[in-house]
Formats: sequence, structure tokens, C-alpha cells
Amino acid sequence: MRFIRSIFSGFTTLLLAFILAVIIWATAVRVNDPVEGRTLEVPVNIIRKEADVEVLGRPPESVLITLQGPLSALDQLTPADFTATIDLSEVPYGEVDVPIQVSSGVELIDILSVFPESAQLQLEQIITREIPVDLQIRGEVARGHRIADARVEPETIQVTGSADRVDQIAESRVIVFLDNDREDISELRRPTFYDMGGDVASTVGLTLNPREVEVIVPVQELAGFAEKPITVDWNGEPAPGYRLLDVKVEPSSIQVTGGSGILEGLRIQTEPIDITGLDETTTQQVALDLPEGVGLIELQPILVTVEVEPILTSSVVQKPVEVRALGEGLEAILDPEEVRVFLFGPLPTLDSLAEDDVRVTVDLLNLITGTHVVEPFVSVSADEVEVRSTQPAQISVIISGTVTDTLEAPISSLSLGSQLSLQSTGGEGRGGHQLFTVPVAMLPIEFQLVGNRLSKQEF
Repeated sequence: MRFIRSIFSGFTTLLLAFILAVIIWATAVRVNDPVEGRTLEVPVNIIRKEADVEVLGRPPESVLITLQGPLSALDQLTPADFTATIDLSEVPYGEVDVPIQVSSGVELIDILSVFPESAQLQLEQIITREIPVDLQIRGEVARGHRIADARVEPETIQVTGSADRVDQIAESRVIVFLDNDREDISELRRPTFYDMGGDVASTVGLTLNPREVEVIVPVQELAGFAEKPITVDWNGEPAPGYRLLDVKVEPSSIQVTGGSGILEGLRIQTEPIDITGLDETTTQQVALDLPEGVGLIELQPILVTVEVEPILTSSVVQKPVEVRALGEGLEAILDPEEVRVFLFGPLPTLDSLAEDDVRVTVDLLNLITGTHVVEPFVSVSADEVEVRSTQPAQISVIISGTVTDTLEAPISSLSLGSQLSLQSTGGEGRGGHQLFTVPVAMLPIEFQLVGNRLSKQEF
């Protein structure tokens, strides 16, 4: 008994010693590696539902977690050590508040809080429906025609989107407007969608496949009716100097009725039109030359337009050069005195030009004595005639003065060796050398004009 007590007393002592050692070790560790708190931003992963789900709302891209643990462990943490998840796999459709789950395999670290803790989302089921396309035709084809098998291809359109929106769509329509059409219609059109109440439904945010359909409306001629082109029968030639440019008929075709044997290979012509001597474009109403047994479905005027135009050609004329704006008291010598003028225009107009209808001039305004090179100017009275060029393209002009003036000047106004500037009566711009003589009543002085300067000399 004493032995047992001794063993139990020793075990108690050892246990107390061990506990005390652990406390001392933990205290030492806490002093060297204290427990602290820290925040860390972790990206959020979304586990989606099946593929036919649309998530409305904006789930957070990351969460902020608050951690606590030894400093040595905190220093080694990275966002990759944690996983933040929004699990939508089992979430029902509609508006939901989904918790954000954060997990980690790191020991000694406690997750104290997560912000935000949840995400407000709305889950919409994605469905696909086949919406029929209804073809509606408004208006009529031309008389003598009928609509065959009008259709759209494809006959349905796949509409994909949220169930709430797709379920509201009842049908789609394509409307074709006819206006006396005679030929088949084939074109791509985009249908308009309507809801259950007959109002236009928006398809923004929905996927349409295809977005357009082909509308096919065959138009056929009825038996005993035919659309035939009109041929103009004309004879003669336009006036001399004119040429035939075009012959047009309006309408270009017309509907006729008759037996199928007559209509096959039928050619519709106008009554003959005489264009002899025509010198302008004209429009006139004509009759059709219809064979027996053929009639018109609808009476309408047949207008034929005959377009003629003058024949354009060139012509060369020799013309003298006229001088204009030459200074008073000056003479001009031209080299050459005549030029050749190259004209282009309608042949009848060129043939009818009179002598004075084409003039060639040179403008000598403000030109002083001396030799000059100027370009001639050609004027033509007919606006439709174009001046292509002149030969030569430039004229040499020699300008000279021809007047000798006599001046009187009082002796007191002149001094020996002085110079006097005067303007002669020959006009501004006179040049050359002219002698001016004072009358006998005055002191005989001879003046010589060089350009615009007057020099004097006693003798």
C-alpha cells in the first residue's frame, strides 16, 4: 500500500512538472513568436450552375479576410493559401443571397471574419425556343399576274435568353409591300417580334439564330396575259451637223392580252416615227402597232423621246490682232499682226460664225515705250464654242512715241546746270529723246527730254 502511494505521488509530481514545463515553453514561444492579427485580400471563385444559367448582378471579385495567428506563420501567408468560393450549383433560380465560403489548409491560423460575407445575385434560367415567322403581304401585283407560293426560309428563328423574356415572345412577322410588281421578289429581311399582347417585343440581350430570313414571293403571269417590251420604229436622219444620240420609250414595256398562241413570240412596235431634219431633242406621243387579236390590259400614253445633239468638231480661223488701251501719243507695232485661232464646238455653230463673231485683242494698258511680250485674248460670241489655243500663243509689241513739244519757261526759273522734271503733252510713259525750244522772247535755251527728265544747256 505504501508502495502504491509512493508511485502515485511520484506520477503526480511528474505531471505537474510536465505541465509547468509546457507553460514555461509556451510562454517562451509567445514571447519570441507573438500572436497577431492581419487582413488579406483573396480572389473569389464562382462555381456555376449548369450551363443554361444567366447570373444577373455583379458578384464581388475578391473578399477581405481577417486572420489571427503566430507572427512567423502570418509572414508566410499569401492569397494562394486561401480559397474564397461562391457556390451556385445548388442555388435555386430567382433572387438569392449566396454566402461566400473561405477555407485554408494553413495550421495555427484562425479566420476571424470575411467581408463581404455574401453576394446578392439573381439567377435566370436560359432557354431556347423556336419562334415561327409569319409572312404578311400587303398590296397587289400587276394586272395579269398572280402570287404563287410565297414563303420565308427558314420558317422559324431560334431565340435564346432568360426564360422570363423568351416566354413573353409569341411570334415574329415579316411584311412585304407590293406595288404592281411583275417580277419575283427575293430579299433578306429582319423579322419583328411580338409578345402575347400583340405589342412589339424587344430582343436586346437575346440571341437570334438566324437574325434574318429570306423572303421569296414568286410572281407569275396569268394565262392569256403577257408583259412585252416596246420597240420604237423610226426612220430618217437628223439635220446636217447633228447626230442621233438615243431613242427612248416610256413605258418600256406593256401588258397585253390575247390567245397563248398569239402572245408567244409577239413583238410590240410603235407606229413609224420620222426624224428627218431633227435638230433638237423632242418627245411625242405615239400609237402602238398591235396585231389583230391582241389588246391592251390598260390604256396609257406611249411617249417616245428622240435625243439628238450637234456633232462636235474643231475649226481654225485666221484673225487680225486688235490693239486696245494704248496710251495717247504712242504707236504699237505687232509681230505677228495675225494669229490662227483653234476653235472647238458644234459643227452648225462653227459653220454659222460671222466675221465679227471671233475677235483677237491685246491689252496694252499702262505699258510704256519699249518691247513687250503679251498674250492675245480671244472672244467668241457663241457660248457653246470653246477656244482651244492660239498660234502663236504670244505677241511681240514694240511701243514708241511720236510727239515733239515746244515749251516756254521764264529765265528766272532756270539756273545754270540745274535739271527740271516736266510732263510732256505726249502723255505719261513717253520715252526716247525729244528737243524742247524756248521762244526767241526768252533766253535761247535748248532742252532735251530723256525719259521723264528734262536737261538744259545754254548756247
